[in-house]
Amino acid sequence: MRCKYCGVEVDDDSKICPLCHELLEDDGAPAHVNFPPKTPASMKRKKPSRFSFNNVYIVISALILILCIPLNLVLTPDVMWFSIVIAVLLYGYLTVVNTVMSNSSLWIKIFCQIVMICLILWAAQSVLNPLMGERNNWLLDFALPIILTLSVIALGVTAASLMDKEPSLLVDNLLISLIGFLPIILYAAGAIDEIVPTAVCTSVCMLSLIGFIAFARDELWAEIVRRFHF
Repeated sequence: MRCKYCGVEVDDDSKICPLCHELLEDDGAPAHVNFPPKTPASMKRKKPSRFSFNNVYIVISALILILCIPLNLVLTPDVMWFSIVIAVLLYGYLTVVNTVMSNSSLWIKIFCQIVMICLILWAAQSVLNPLMGERNNWLLDFALPIILTLSVIALGVTAASLMDKEPSLLVDNLLISLIGFLPIILYAAGAIDEIVPTAVCTSVCMLSLIGFIAFARDELWAEIVRRFHF
């Protein structure tokens, strides 16, 4: 049977076209519906709210920057501290969007937090170093290794305690541990001068990887296969 409205071929005994939901024949018999009919309510799209989080946050951020940038340029033109304000605003936005409101993996949320915290510290370093007359690179020398070390420890403890209930945390811990080798790579490239924080971070990442491979190898591999479809 062919629908005269959309031209689709219908092979079964349906009385309503499964594509356009129009009657194939009107003989008074009850129609067999393969798909739920269209209703006006289902076809209406909800209008986006004017007071969504993005709109409200953008307006508030714009007002803060409109206030801070002129104050910075008038009162302290030699110190661009408004860059710290921008970094904090970005951190607040990404924290809500990528952490609170997001269903993404835990390692992605932690990675976003690491990036944004480093961005804030970089802005603070760029402001404070000229004031102190120094050229210290404490962001890479100390802050980055410490942040990564604490992230690996926190996620490792969480993954170990919830291994049976949330095995996906094993893969999250693996990925964060691999990211934790970034300081030793930067040290080898000459971008980091301090070896102690870098060595501590590298050692913690190595212990995390060795521990989970030794005691949860099967569970870890099963989650890797499931997540990356090997």
